[in-house]
Amino acid sequence: MIVPFPPGGGTDIMARAIAVRYTETWGQPVIVDNRAGGGGNIGTDIVAKAPADGHTLLFNTNATIVINPHLGKITFDPVKDFAPVTQAAVLPFALLLHPSVPAKSVAELVALIKSKPGEFNYGSSGNGGGAHLAGESLRTIAKLDMTHIPYKGASPALVALIGGEVKFMFVSILTATPLIESGKVRVIGVSSKKRSPSLPNVPAVGETPGLAGFESDLWYGLLAPAKISTAIVDKLYHETRRILFLPEVRGRFEPTGASIVGNSPAAFAKIIKDDYARWAGVIKAANVKIE
Repeated sequence: MIVPFPPGGGTDIMARAIAVRYTETWGQPVIVDNRAGGGGNIGTDIVAKAPADGHTLLFNTNATIVINPHLGKITFDPVKDFAPVTQAAVLPFALLLHPSVPAKSVAELVALIKSKPGEFNYGSSGNGGGAHLAGESLRTIAKLDMTHIPYKGASPALVALIGGEVKFMFVSILTATPLIESGKVRVIGVSSKKRSPSLPNVPAVGETPGLAGFESDLWYGLLAPAKISTAIVDKLYHETRRILFLPEVRGRFEPTGASIVGNSPAAFAKIIKDDYARWAGVIKAANVKIE
């Protein structure tokens, strides 16, 4: 199971929770292989070109599948080169600040950035990812002058945030929760339309005056190389759905703000198609360009 991001991020954490249970069910090792780089494009391309025999799978995010194609040249077709299996979960990003930033709310952060144009930077897990676009949406809607610093995955970006190399960032709530609980960062907002049940006292960014309509969620999903047999896809779908709804799996991820999905291959395919079109409009409106 290829994860096109470094170990330790939310994608990796959920992939490993699924893979270990595949091994238990089928009696053969299922290895999570982290192939980071290119904003997820490198690992994704490996699966696109892999044999369609069910022995190479991709656990990925919407960033690579429906966002990256609008930002630059890619070596795979996000629709034609993959067979969707199931959307595993949907979750918001948390807006985290380094403790040195005095803002206690999104409104205060916006005011602070406006008072010091060009002086603030924010990190992300990579160019073109959902966290990057959440930051760009904030920049566009609030008309901010700030600098984006991309990293090769959520883990190195969070190291930079904790060390003060960047002042704030959006990161999946699954990855952010342990850091929030440890007090190493301050959370001031979530990117979903409504507040997250796991952080009920943290407002949605869109609640801030002037930021109505702000919304940027992350999803994780399982895909296989195109031309794989429907029998294998069906087997993968039913087993993955069973795993996702195990009490111990739901109990691990839902308290962190993730909503378990486990939808059918056809339903996941429609989400990919719809999101592909939606993000094209967002990227064009924000004028996001990847150098």
